[in-house]
Amino acid sequence: MHHKTFMCVDLGGTTITAGVVEGSDILSLKTVSTGGDRPSHEILDTIIRLIENVSKKYSIDGIGIGVPNPAGPKSDRLYLVENLPQLENFPLKSRLSEYFTIPVILENDANCMALGEHRAGALKGFRNCVCITLGTGLGCGIIIDGKIYRGNSYCAGEIWNIPWIDGRILEDGIGVRGLEAIYTNITGSSIEPHGLYGMYGKGDPGAVEAFDTYGISVGAVMVMILSFLDPERIAVGGGISESFDAYSGSMFRVVEETWGKEAAQKVVPAELSDKAALLGAAECIEEHIDG
Repeated sequence: MHHKTFMCVDLGGTTITAGVVEGSDILSLKTVSTGGDRPSHEILDTIIRLIENVSKKYSIDGIGIGVPNPAGPKSDRLYLVENLPQLENFPLKSRLSEYFTIPVILENDANCMALGEHRAGALKGFRNCVCITLGTGLGCGIIIDGKIYRGNSYCAGEIWNIPWIDGRILEDGIGVRGLEAIYTNITGSSIEPHGLYGMYGKGDPGAVEAFDTYGISVGAVMVMILSFLDPERIAVGGGISESFDAYSGSMFRVVEETWGKEAAQKVVPAELSDKAALLGAAECIEEHIDG
C-alpha cells in the first residue's frame, strides 16, 4: 500500500521538531531551539527553514503542525498561546499555506500525541482512551470511539488551568514546576528534574519522598479522568513520564483507593516519546486531505 508523505511539526515553547512521515514511519527528523523570546516572524522563519531542511529529499503532500494551544481543522490564527504569547492571533496556517502552496492543518499538540499513541503506541487497539502529557506544561488528548474529541471550540482536554490548591492551577502542581517545588519544600535545595530522577535511582531519601508526593497529585488527576471519561486506557507521556517508575507507586495507590486495582492497571507509560506528536499530526493532515 502506498502512503502519502507528510511533513509534521511539533511546535513547543522550548524546541521545534520536524519530521517526514509515511504511514507509521518517520523518515527524516530534526529538532531546533524555538527561541521563545523572539518575535513571531522570526519563529515563522525558523519553522519554514526547518521544514525545507528536513523535507528536501521528499515530495510532500501536506503539512501537519502540532501547536501548544487549542486548535483543530478550522484553525488559522493561534489563540491562548501561553508558552509563546508573541504568536497570539498569528495566522500560522495561512502563512505556511501561502509559502509552501500545499495543504496545512493545525492541531493541539496533546491531541497529536494521543493520536500518535493510538496509531502505533500504548493506545493502539483501544476505542476510548486518553493521553496525558507531563512536562513543562500539562496536556490531555481524548479519543472517543477511535476519534479525537476536540469539543465545541477545540478546548476539550485543556485541563491545565483547572483551579488547584493554594490559588494555583493544575499545571503548577503536576508540571515540572510542581515536581521541583515539592523537592525544594522537602530538602530546601533546588535541582533539575532530570537530575532528580538520577538521585532517585541512587536511593536519595529526598528524591524518593519528592517523587512519592508528586505521584499522589498525579494519581488525583487520573482519578478525575477515570471518573469523567471512564476510558479503557490512559497513556502518560511527556518529559516527566520518563521517570514513570519513580512516581507510579503512589499514583497507583491513589487510583486504587477510589476505583480499585483494575482501574489502576489502565494507566500505562506512553511508548513513542516525541515521535507520537509527529505521527498524530500526520493523521490529522491525512484526514484533512482525504476528506
